Amino acid sequence: MHKKTSPLYVIVRFELKEGELEPLASLIQEFFSKEVSRVPGFISARIHSNEEGTVLINYATWESVDAFQAFVMKVAMVSPISRKIQAYPSRTDRVFEIPL
Repeated sequence: MHKKTSPLYVIVRFELKEGELEPLASLIQEFFSKEVSRVPGFISARIHSNEEGTVLINYATWESVDAFQAFVMKVAMVSPISRKIQAYPSRTDRVFEIPL
């Protein structure tokens, strides 16, 4: 079981149609640079895509579940950029690292 203080990794997977990769990647980059990067408890984020451009995976690292939940309530739910991103079909997983 994870410790309550361990970092939270949020993984969002988007299934895309042709031509959607670049616009979505740009929105996510804008969102993280303008809004998310300033949120207390945010550590880092990365974006990956498959060769075909039909899958985009965004993962972000947060200091804690509480920091992520505060971000959701104070930023993600009210941001116009976030609303544009939410228009793309996605699946979100919240996970913790398991030490080996």
